[in-house]
Amino acid sequence: MAISAFAVKVPAAEHLVADLRHRYDATAVQGVPAHITVLVPFMDPALIGAEVLQRAQQALSRTPAFDFALREVGRFPETAYLAPEPAAPFIEMTLALAEAFPEFPPYGGEHDSVVPHLSVAHGSAADADAAAIELQSRLIASGAVRAACTAVTLMENSSGNWRDMHVFQLTQAPERPMRNVLFICSRNQWRSPTAEQLWRRHPLVSARSAGTSPNARHRVSVDDIEWADVILVMEEKHKSRLMAEFSRMLAHKPVHVLDIPDEYKYMDPELIEELQRSVGSILEID
Repeated sequence: MAISAFAVKVPAAEHLVADLRHRYDATAVQGVPAHITVLVPFMDPALIGAEVLQRAQQALSRTPAFDFALREVGRFPETAYLAPEPAAPFIEMTLALAEAFPEFPPYGGEHDSVVPHLSVAHGSAADADAAAIELQSRLIASGAVRAACTAVTLMENSSGNWRDMHVFQLTQAPERPMRNVLFICSRNQWRSPTAEQLWRRHPLVSARSAGTSPNARHRVSVDDIEWADVILVMEEKHKSRLMAEFSRMLAHKPVHVLDIPDEYKYMDPELIEELQRSVGSILEID
């Protein structure tokens, strides 16, 4: 039976998942790239005309383009997947399409909730187990996948293979300004340099790091404080030291305590995970 589906393609994830998907996900060999499903199943492609496309565009236009990250491995009983963060915009698009086309509920109405995911293995619990283990290892080694959702693709399968049918461009969200973020620990040796290295890659962050100790690799200076829009310190003692030395300059600058103890080496995977979670939450970015 011919069907169609709405999906967000994620080419940024191909380096991480392509070989696993070809091994464990049958849709990969049918022409489906790494993607996050928005709505499936949808109507017979032969019935999709200009009116249907216009209605779908109106539904999807409620959600502006957005950035997201893939940093967590998730599981259903026979599926291993990467979970996008934030999930809310994907859910918003799914519900908008379901409202516009009530005869096509998500997944045919089989599930009570919508869980956005990029499937990597599907159909076997054993395969999902193997894929999840390998995915977790790769994420630790390479870090989160960062991507942008700027369009939704309507794909169709009327021949046994999937092909693109129409691409819906999302409206562009207002640009967010880049922020100067200063990371502080004691000696600028392990924690703050890891944070700088991790977040300097983000398009909305310009990162520096420094230490409060006289023996720091780079001791925090007046120039650093003046440069920073936001200051993130590892422990409460670092905030106290900054306030004692730069109290007047810090009067109108946000200083956040991450509560990350001096227990990690440079680029420790657990430190990276904690920095991704805590810094992303404070800065409200992914």
